[in-house]
Amino acid sequence: MEQSHRILSIYTRLIQQKVVNKEKLSQEWNVSSRTIQRDIDNIRNFLYDTDEWHGYRNEIIYNHRSASYIMNNTNEDNATSIYFLITLLQTVTPVIDQQVYNYLNLLIKTFHSKHENELLFQLEKLKVGNRLQALHNLTVANRAINQQQKLYLRDGQEITPLYIRYQGFTFNLVYHYKQKAEVTNLRKTDITFSPEHFTPHHSQKHYQQITFEMHTSLYESMQYFYENQVLRSSKDGYCIVRFKMCAEDAVNLCFSCRKQIKILKPDSVRREVLHQLLKLQETYMINHGPSDY
Repeated sequence: MEQSHRILSIYTRLIQQKVVNKEKLSQEWNVSSRTIQRDIDNIRNFLYDTDEWHGYRNEIIYNHRSASYIMNNTNEDNATSIYFLITLLQTVTPVIDQQVYNYLNLLIKTFHSKHENELLFQLEKLKVGNRLQALHNLTVANRAINQQQKLYLRDGQEITPLYIRYQGFTFNLVYHYKQKAEVTNLRKTDITFSPEHFTPHHSQKHYQQITFEMHTSLYESMQYFYENQVLRSSKDGYCIVRFKMCAEDAVNLCFSCRKQIKILKPDSVRREVLHQLLKLQETYMINHGPSDY
């Protein structure tokens, strides 16, 4: 085996957190153990020379007990990031597409071999289904928003995508069409790219300045999702904040976080909250009760 192939093979094994025994490799590749040692030294020199470029240090450590080498990253891989990703999927969308499952499986086996068994056990808790269309729509919508590109709906309507939100156990696309903000379920629709683009100013004009009184803990969670301005800092655990957002999101927020928030302005959105509250009351007080069934 040529030197370049040997070095690449050894380096690949090391970054996958696999042990490298030079005696075994010398037999496998029919070269001397000194040759393998020189290859490892070359990799060590490369890691040392590129330490500043990588921004972190990887060291190849010799284990005398096993007479083998392993790469030790000083930024110890405790698999927190992949645990977080799997937990997020279990919480938000416990049914994933086969392609996503295969990718996570490969990621675990390649870069998290120390925690492979436990991570694969967690991964198996996710259900695998045919979610390719929903995954495709979510990807297209996100790319369109980032590229400021318009979209076509299934019936040919050209829309301006505003943002994606997760609500009602599914991903929804909030978009602008004919001077109105609308919502579509990305799991039940088909979207394609339009050749037309839009400016950031065009999308921003569909948001409103909406003022809330809310608990500071809720503000701390929301502040990174919307452009906002604190009008009054914390007083008795509550603050007054102005957010730039769609009216429908503001209404939904008043119901989903009802114990922590109250809408103050504008009057039009406040009236819509009261209207939806009356509709909810009508559902439970006027319609048939449990004893009627």
